[in-house]
Amino acid sequence: MGDEEKKEKKEIESYVVEGWPPLAGSYLAGDPTKPVAIVTLASELDNARLLKRSAICGDCKTENIGTEKVVANIISNSHIRYLVVCGAEVHGHITGKCWKAFHENGVDDTGRVIDAPGAIPYVTNLPREAIDRFRNQIVELVDLINVEDESQIESAIDRLEPIGPYEEEPMLVKLGGAMEEEMTGVLGHTGDSVSIESRIRHIEQEYKDLGKLQKVTAGLVGGLYQGFVLGLILTIVIFGLRRLLG
Repeated sequence: MGDEEKKEKKEIESYVVEGWPPLAGSYLAGDPTKPVAIVTLASELDNARLLKRSAICGDCKTENIGTEKVVANIISNSHIRYLVVCGAEVHGHITGKCWKAFHENGVDDTGRVIDAPGAIPYVTNLPREAIDRFRNQIVELVDLINVEDESQIESAIDRLEPIGPYEEEPMLVKLGGAMEEEMTGVLGHTGDSVSIESRIRHIEQEYKDLGKLQKVTAGLVGGLYQGFVLGLILTIVIFGLRRLLG
């Protein structure tokens, strides 16, 4: 191995944890020195194509466990400075907008992403220092939510300013608690529980809408019935008066 190759290998090792990315998931990982990570939300895009311009590319459907995994993989590689959020928004989870809120606002004392619109936007398995590290390391979150055109995504990446690695060692975070919750549902922050809660809320809203419709219908029917009775009584009275006066 030549001196140049040794220097490059040492640079990679100093900014990237061994065995990067540390957490498994539905993604492709490529050149760890590239400054871009891509989240494709609910879309199945050409990850192999997008990987040519990024260090890692994959989907993220949940605004809690999914977010935590992506954050853990990003902060374990100091070369990554941009996060591109693209693809179709996730119904119910609203993961794309949750990503924006997470990067801009962080979380409150309960672990809830501030101003996030998703069903259960709680990031409870990441320590505060990991959250702060992510928000400082990612200098720009590129908002391409609902964009599925790979050419448009590539053009947006090409317009990003060249940037060096984050000037701190990579941070390795273990999400043992998150994996356990995902298996047992202790706190109900799994993707399935989010989906179930979202459906329940949807059903509750439909039930409320149905109740409102029933009230309106009942009012109309009641009004028609009352009008009919009053009209009948008025007709009888007028008929009686004519008989008496005639």
